Amino acid sequence: MRRVALALLLALTAAAAPTGRGAPDADRDGYPDALELVGVDRDALADWFASVAESQYYGPSADWKEEDRDCSGLVRYALVNALATHDAAWWAKFRFLPRPRLPEVRAYRYPAPLVSRSLFRVAPGPWRADDVEVGRMVGRTSARFLANFSSVRVTRDVTRARRGDLLFFLRPDLGAYHSMVYLGGGRVVYHTGATVEEGGEVRLVTLATLLRHPDAAFHPTAGNPNFLGVYRWKIAN
Repeated sequence: MRRVALALLLALTAAAAPTGRGAPDADRDGYPDALELVGVDRDALADWFASVAESQYYGPSADWKEEDRDCSGLVRYALVNALATHDAAWWAKFRFLPRPRLPEVRAYRYPAPLVSRSLFRVAPGPWRADDVEVGRMVGRTSARFLANFSSVRVTRDVTRARRGDLLFFLRPDLGAYHSMVYLGGGRVVYHTGATVEEGGEVRLVTLATLLRHPDAAFHPTAGNPNFLGVYRWKIAN
C-alpha cells in the first residue's frame, strides 16, 4: 500500500513539473509560470539588472558584442547577466560593477528553464509549448518588442518608477522605440543607439537632466506623447 501511495505521489509530481508542453501560464502574459519570479527574487532581479546596466557606463564588458551595443542591447545584456551564474569568471568581466544590494535570484539561472537563451517574447498571446521553436520567444530583439511583449507598462508617472524599471520612448524621427534603465535615486542609464564610429555611447544622467534634453520627445513626462511610460519585465511583475 505504501509503495502504491509513493508511486502515485511521484506520478503527480511529474505531471505538475513544467516540461514546456504542459507548463502553465496563469496570467496568460506569454511567460510560463516557471519563469515568473516571486517574493524577494523579483526585487533581486531588478537590483542586479540595474547594477549590470550601470556598469556598462563605466566600461563596456568585452563580451557585450559590438553589434548589440545599442539601447535594446544594453537592457538585454543586463537582464541575461542578472540571471547568469555569478562565479569568479562572471565578476571578472566587469571593470566596475556597483555592488548589488540584494542576494542574487534563487529560482533559476540563465539559460532559463523552458526557453534556454530565448528569453524575450516577440508575439502576443499566452505561453505555448512551441513558442521557442516557431520564434515567438527569441534571444535578440528590438526595443519595440521588448516594450510590447517582454515587459508591461506599470505607470506613466516617472516618480513612481522603481530601481530596475524600464523607460520607453518613441523616437519620432525614426518611428522607433528607445529604452532606458531606471537605477533609482532619480538616475537613468541608456545607450544612445548609434555605433561607436557615429559617437554611440552609454550615458548616465539624472531625470532632471533628461527633462532638459534638447529634444522634448525624450522628456519623461505624462504630457509627452513620445514618452510611452515606465515598464517592468514580465518575469518580475
